[in-house]
Amino acid sequence: MKPVESHFTLSRQCGTIRVMIHEKITIFVSIAIIVSIVLIFILPRLSCNLNLSVTTGSVRDKSTVSENMPMENSHNTYKIMKDVGEAYMDRFGLNDADFTLLRDARFTIIEGNFDMCASEEDVRYFLDKSYEYGLKVILPAGSGEAEWGYECDKESYPKTQKPIWNKTAVTRWINLWNDHPALFGWDSSNEAGGNFPNPTPENMLTVAQLQQAYSDIKMADPIHPVIIRINGWYFYDYETDFFRNGNPFADNIADVVMVNAYSNVDEYFPDFVGTVADRSIRSIGRYSPKAQVFIALGVWSEPPLWRTPSIENLTNDINQLNNRTDITGIAYFKYGAAGSEWYMPDKTIGNPEIWDFIALRNQEGK
Repeated sequence: MKPVESHFTLSRQCGTIRVMIHEKITIFVSIAIIVSIVLIFILPRLSCNLNLSVTTGSVRDKSTVSENMPMENSHNTYKIMKDVGEAYMDRFGLNDADFTLLRDARFTIIEGNFDMCASEEDVRYFLDKSYEYGLKVILPAGSGEAEWGYECDKESYPKTQKPIWNKTAVTRWINLWNDHPALFGWDSSNEAGGNFPNPTPENMLTVAQLQQAYSDIKMADPIHPVIIRINGWYFYDYETDFFRNGNPFADNIADVVMVNAYSNVDEYFPDFVGTVADRSIRSIGRYSPKAQVFIALGVWSEPPLWRTPSIENLTNDINQLNNRTDITGIAYFKYGAAGSEWYMPDKTIGNPEIWDFIALRNQEGK
């Protein structure tokens, strides 16, 4: 009987070992599945765009751009093209050829020329095509007049109408698009509303208004950065007190500040871009040390004030930015659309020479 008992005991022990091994394999497979889910679905969401880390507490805690900005090089990581398309055109007047040009010119971010009045169909086309061609998008969330209470499709507005932040509408707009993979961030102000109806000094956006917009945008979407655009001429025309009526700035207003350093006027100042960059970056840093800075150059024509820059002048402007480590992007205004008043790649209503020059500089990493 002992041999039988020994055989039974051995079989039972082997069975126990097999069960233990099966359990360990099951645990290992479960862990592997969990890790895969984290790597595939969760980490990309957390690292979206600027990888802004979200912490509990005040709005200020959410402004962590400088700590998490992906840096391909030590400076000038992003190449941005502004005013891509025209709001009044179907699909903003854009097609695959435009997105191909932008991609091949090595632009990484584009911004349209529309506000919340744009149709969802056109906005989705803009985002989907951008994603298809590897481009990120800055969407309006305060840079357009609709976000500040100006009704869509009106010919004129009362001269006494002031911009009033439309939190409900902006939040709804953000919720429409904040999960799109092409989204880079939200533009909450273009030169303090200088593009709004009746842009008198009394109607310009204030620090308090921009801080409210920033808080509400962050509440709706704590992941993507908030961008504002400010007028570079304030940093050239004045020696001090740069942030005044028409050019407001303070802490808790933006994660990224795009300084519009448009030198393309009748009288070209060779030191303009460098001076504006020095003064704006220093001044922005005093109020918001974590804010990133993009410098935008003017490369379009809109007489009588704005003139198409010469290649020589544009070269000088870009060279003043290329060796800087305190900016994270160079932007260009503007691209336009075929059939509009300006379309940069077109020789009739644009300037293909400038387009090719910018594309070459981008491709060279300059």
